[in-house]
Amino acid sequence: MRRLGGPQFGGVIRRGVVMLLAVGTLAVGVLLVGAVHGQAAAGASAASCSRTSQLAYSAGKYSGQKALVWLANANGSDRRKLLRAADPVLSPNGEMVAATNFGGSAGLGLFTVCGGLVSQFFSSHDTITSISWSPDSSIVAAVVAANPERAPFHEQLKEIDVATSKVTSVATGFLSGWGGPTFSPGSSHQLAYADVTRVGHDPRIWSVAPGHESVQLTTSGTDQYPVWGPQGLLYQHALNDGTSYLDLFSAGHSSTLMKLQAWPVAVSSDGTHLAAESAACGVVWPVSVNLSTRKVVHQFPTSFAPYGIAPSGGSILISGSTPRADCGGPRSVIETVPFAGGKPTFVADGTDPSWADSRAVDVQP
Repeated sequence: MRRLGGPQFGGVIRRGVVMLLAVGTLAVGVLLVGAVHGQAAAGASAASCSRTSQLAYSAGKYSGQKALVWLANANGSDRRKLLRAADPVLSPNGEMVAATNFGGSAGLGLFTVCGGLVSQFFSSHDTITSISWSPDSSIVAAVVAANPERAPFHEQLKEIDVATSKVTSVATGFLSGWGGPTFSPGSSHQLAYADVTRVGHDPRIWSVAPGHESVQLTTSGTDQYPVWGPQGLLYQHALNDGTSYLDLFSAGHSSTLMKLQAWPVAVSSDGTHLAAESAACGVVWPVSVNLSTRKVVHQFPTSFAPYGIAPSGGSILISGSTPRADCGGPRSVIETVPFAGGKPTFVADGTDPSWADSRAVDVQP
């Protein structure tokens, strides 16, 4: 049994394996009014600039072109161009978008859903990955690396207070290869992440709460891809022989839920439906899992990856392309697919889709 050594506990993402893959407080509202720069995106109304129920994604007209961030409904309608940037991540309340590669000297920008720049952080020379919002959209977490190829163990996990723009370093190590940071449900701002702190060590799951030191939660095997849900912290626990399990950390200890050759990506608001990702021989594919029965429900087409799940668990957000015989597949597409399998709904050509967090039950069906 692995005991919790810090404050008691109360689900995406990360994206490093497949593709060049809210703000309800008064203080943030004042910041939005006083610090926004730039014009509203084409086709956007004043009402749509305060909040969106659409999803965000990035796309380019041709290979090598700098990406554009777009918004669209989950059925693909009402697409509108937001700004020239990449890696968009919507805040849980649908009021802001965090994005990278937007030009200038900064590496990470926070924007309104009409493309107005609110604040910017870090250097454009930094590699910014694993962007994650807290459930109340007051904090943004991201992995920042000045030289990830030459100094992978010097990556830093940063937290940004959206209202004050204060940046806090919460962890250092090799952070970008094992799934991104994930916030606990509610308002505790507990942050879990996977980290390799030293050369020769396996990744472990850690947790940090505001005002406290980080606490190591797991101690054996390879523990990675943490995703917080209503019942606790889900993560992949892998053994040296390649066997993989879905484990749950809750009430101070870990337990195994099921054998699963996949890692968790996103969980429904009631904690019963899981979107997971599996991989073999350099190919990835989404998997849906019923956590109540602890069984795999459906395996989706290869060369696609899951990016989110609807609050009800009824559909999964995926992106990818079906490879051709010559391995030169068509351009990447974004789709929503029924949790149990079935006909997909085309959203747009593009990648890195993000919809508001599954806990914002009024945002996505």
